[in-house]
Amino acid sequence: MRIAGRRPLAAPLPVGVLALYLAMGIAAAALMIAAAIRFANREMRSGDPVGRTTMAGTFGLGGLPDLTAGSSAAAGTSSPIEHNAIVTYYGSPRAPSMGILGQHAPEDAADLLTRRAEAFRAVEGSGSVLPALHVVYAVAQPQAQHDGLFLQYLDDRSVRQYIDLARRRGFVLILDLQIGHSNALAEVRKIEQYLREPDVFVALDPEFALSGRTKPGEAIGSIDASDINAVQWYLDALAAQQHVPKKMLIVHQFQAEMITDAAAIEHRSGVDLVIDMDGYGPADIKQVKYLRYGAAPYAPYGGIKIFLEHDPDPLTEQQLLGLTPRPSLFVYQ
Repeated sequence: MRIAGRRPLAAPLPVGVLALYLAMGIAAAALMIAAAIRFANREMRSGDPVGRTTMAGTFGLGGLPDLTAGSSAAAGTSSPIEHNAIVTYYGSPRAPSMGILGQHAPEDAADLLTRRAEAFRAVEGSGSVLPALHVVYAVAQPQAQHDGLFLQYLDDRSVRQYIDLARRRGFVLILDLQIGHSNALAEVRKIEQYLREPDVFVALDPEFALSGRTKPGEAIGSIDASDINAVQWYLDALAAQQHVPKKMLIVHQFQAEMITDAAAIEHRSGVDLVIDMDGYGPADIKQVKYLRYGAAPYAPYGGIKIFLEHDPDPLTEQQLLGLTPRPSLFVYQ
């Protein structure tokens, strides 16, 4: 039994089946017990910044970002994930193969997302559910492009349209970065103008973070804990200087090797880190994988992705909200 990795996120990518292998020697019951312990530990440390201090020079920032545009939101206030279940619809308007947002006009996709959020609310009862448009901003490509990064970017007009749509509908916006032959911090800095907004957040996709002669789609990529720490430091500084709420940082994972040295991930007071279990396959295997990654010790918040076209038995809202520990993020592709 195996759980497959994601299919190509852009139509040109010659990506085959990317496999996520279940470690057969570990019983699901043992994983659930371990997850319960991890959840207890996670609750105890929730919201507490790690005592280690990281200097800006370590990450080549050259000092704090120059953030001059103000915001009325209060610095240090909670991000949406602290008080809501976040339900997102994922995709790129340029590529129907990448997910829901590329298969429907923006307003129609927003209507579908509203109905999905209502389905969660019907199960959730008194809990709060917040919809999010999850737009892939940097899309991995099979060719190097002019800058050698193997990335294609969404245009500013389209991003602004999604920001406007999200605000009109009472949603938030997540911009997803596939990294390519760049690095996580460099790509996050490219969307700084959007992250200055109080309702725009960011996701990193290690699957397509590669180097050397390996093109995106030819192998499963990875980022290091130091990459995640650098981005968290940057977002923490940005939120403080912009006087906006905490930033939510999502990192997709469906194999252990996608995040190297994960135990060294730090947690900063101005960032809510989410590890999203991102892989398609049978529901029972996905639940085990969620416990392994979404409930990992390095995951203050956990998420899970649902592939409506590739999961043979997509988890229902009841099943998703019944997971223990319960995910905070539900991504639909």
